[in-house]
Amino acid sequence: MKSLIALLVAAGAAAQTPGPPQVLRIIRQTIKPGASAEHEKIGASVARGVARAKYPANFLALTSLSGALETWILEFHDSFASVEAASTFVENTPAVKWWFAQYEAQSGALVTDVRRLLAIYRPDLSYRGDRMAQDLPKMRYVSVVLVRLLPARDSDFAETVRLVKAAYETSESDQPLVIYQVVSGAPGPSYLFFAPMASLKSMDDAPARGKAMREALGEDNAAKALKTSAEVTAASESFLFACNPRLSYVSKEFADTDPDFWTPKPPPKPPVQPGALPPAASPGSSPPAQP
Repeated sequence: MKSLIALLVAAGAAAQTPGPPQVLRIIRQTIKPGASAEHEKIGASVARGVARAKYPANFLALTSLSGALETWILEFHDSFASVEAASTFVENTPAVKWWFAQYEAQSGALVTDVRRLLAIYRPDLSYRGDRMAQDLPKMRYVSVVLVRLLPARDSDFAETVRLVKAAYETSESDQPLVIYQVVSGAPGPSYLFFAPMASLKSMDDAPARGKAMREALGEDNAAKALKTSAEVTAASESFLFACNPRLSYVSKEFADTDPDFWTPKPPPKPPVQPGALPPAASPGSSPPAQP
């Protein structure tokens, strides 16, 4: 089974740009204050372990730069059948099952909340999704907005987003905006807006893009969009994330676009103090041998 990251990279290498992953499996973790270093150490070890065991789905890790300290793991799939196949692989592969069990056991005390979401790509609402797919290996930051709607307001919301999308197209915005609809794991109708960035400079340019978009919308449509958005939204959260290569598992082709970033060298081990004894290995501290 091909992972969507592999598809993205292979297609990019062939100058054929696919769209974003059709399905996202997201693990959203809130980290306890002061526990981020230990949490990252555990996560990096697990990412290396599942990579060696050839887990069939690649994933990107995001670390929050605003709000509460959160880590989001975005696992990419081309279908729900792909999600099922990945789960089946875990159950049938002792090494991968062991690594995921270790992660659950060791990171449990370091987090205050864990949420799991399944979301599907909405190309009809997204702007330049193919651009995001092409530039994904260059992404270093991403702005994410999670919007929860009032019941039965999906159609009004979609109409407003399409109006804004048309303004993006008219103004020829250079900022992709990729939208996913959450289909499981959220308390009500929910959507995720992803705006990937190669640099935070993109945020400096946001006011100019916003002005161009409002001009493209026109006063009447801009007022309509704001009014409808306020009427249909039950709650929203905004996040700024940095890509975290140490917690990510990407293909070799993907990493080769910028190996210094995507395959960073592990931090040097602290020097051994004179007379110190090496730590003893604990029972069951190694994964099952590969067949």
